Amino acid sequence: MDSPWPYVSGYDNCPEVPDPVPLTVKGTIPEWLEGALYRGGRVTFRSRNTSNDLRERYRTAEAVTPVTFCQRDPCKTIFQKFFTTFKGAAALGGSPLTGTNGNVVVIATANFPGLTDNPNETKKYNDGSKTNPKLRNLITTTDGNVLQQLDPVTLEPIRLFTYGDLDDSLKTGNLAPAHPCVDLETGEYFTVLLSFGPTALYKVVRVRQSSKGPNREPDLDVLAEIKSPRPTYLHSFAMTKRFVVVAHWQCDFAAWGLSVLWYGNAWESFKAHDPNVKASFYLIDRHAGRHVATFETDAYFSFHIVNAFDDGDDVVVDIPVYKDHTVIGDYFIDNLRNETGGKPPQMATLRRYRLSDITKHVSKTLASDSAPIPAPAKVDFELDPNINFELPSINPNRHLHNYRYTYGVNRSGENNTLLYDRIIKIDIDKVKSGDQKSAVKFWIQNQCTPSEPVFIPTPGATEEDDGVLLSIVLDGGRRTGFMLILNAQTMEEIARADMPEGKIAPHNFHGMFIPHSAV
Repeated sequence: MDSPWPYVSGYDNCPEVPDPVPLTVKGTIPEWLEGALYRGGRVTFRSRNTSNDLRERYRTAEAVTPVTFCQRDPCKTIFQKFFTTFKGAAALGGSPLTGTNGNVVVIATANFPGLTDNPNETKKYNDGSKTNPKLRNLITTTDGNVLQQLDPVTLEPIRLFTYGDLDDSLKTGNLAPAHPCVDLETGEYFTVLLSFGPTALYKVVRVRQSSKGPNREPDLDVLAEIKSPRPTYLHSFAMTKRFVVVAHWQCDFAAWGLSVLWYGNAWESFKAHDPNVKASFYLIDRHAGRHVATFETDAYFSFHIVNAFDDGDDVVVDIPVYKDHTVIGDYFIDNLRNETGGKPPQMATLRRYRLSDITKHVSKTLASDSAPIPAPAKVDFELDPNINFELPSINPNRHLHNYRYTYGVNRSGENNTLLYDRIIKIDIDKVKSGDQKSAVKFWIQNQCTPSEPVFIPTPGATEEDDGVLLSIVLDGGRRTGFMLILNAQTMEEIARADMPEGKIAPHNFHGMFIPHSAV
């Protein structure tokens, strides 16, 4: 009897593991590496399904009842698993106590301003686990106006809430990027809320801790409102120390966004790609609270942004770009499960955009007291398209600053998989100098699918790439998984923590590491 295709196990449902399970460690884990890697020495594993009420409603109705990202059949696309539902908590009927009526699982974020359910003190659990006293709370976000609070140790869902619960003016927001922007130095949290209509409205929002203390209602400011004829699916955006940068690529909803309600899902609601429609970058002054400049470039699509930073009077934005949004359709599970006839998904290319002479454009905007006149964005460089790149990660200490190294996942073409099979390290300085060949290093293991590599710097490190990478890897050949620890400088394995036999780590995208020593 032929053995099953090793990669198909990544699309199976993942059973809950509510109690911590010790993992078998091979190699030596650095003594300083102590904390929690949120995904969905001593290493343990636990997982929770944070949408049990929603799953039960699906089972009872034998259909998907809320508005979803892709087709109504919940088994049709990998994005049903990762990008989930668009409706707000009230529309989902979520319980304020358990909050399991929504599937909000894309990104985990620590210490959301104003949440008080986990006070700033150590909490002990029946199994001996305890919270990090500097981890006040944990939330997850998706591509809708809905957030979910989880217990940071047990992952038990606590409640669903919306940005409208923080401020009534945000109740009309239909979508928000799954990836917020957080300034780790100031603790400020930013998002962009999209309201559908004949004129789409993007509200750039800042949430920060109240001056009265962490357990008080947070301070919330709408920094800018941007009107556009294009309501667009934005999975992420960018930020520098001076500006919020809304990258308005092309993935537009038809019928002013009402198509989502008509079709009941986003994928069927998108307009066809139009190469003649320019993509834009909107710059919002973080401190003055105003839309001060707009830049335009040729059409493209993206999910994620690597990093952005101020470079003199310019802003630099690094993005893994696709030619268009049809890549979303490439990720239907029926396609990815097709061992012999599956279509390889479109791959992303790393590209650097430069928004130049900002002071000049800001001055013109302030003088006219009207919407900024678009200026051309420049492309500084692009990585060889044959070296595809997604799920970017950098040293968190370089976030919002100039940097040299980025890490992600890559499809080699060497293995019979339609998803990623390598972890990649890119030396951006070498790419800029034209040395594409030696600019990249890889980790690969046969029949394995890595998730986003999360960079953790070595304490006291002076080199940017002095640290480790953590990735949850699906081992398709053994139908299990492991947490991989790589030396981020050499891309060589330091250690791994194997899951018990029979425990599957399905394909997963993002992760967040919270050290025990500080947050």
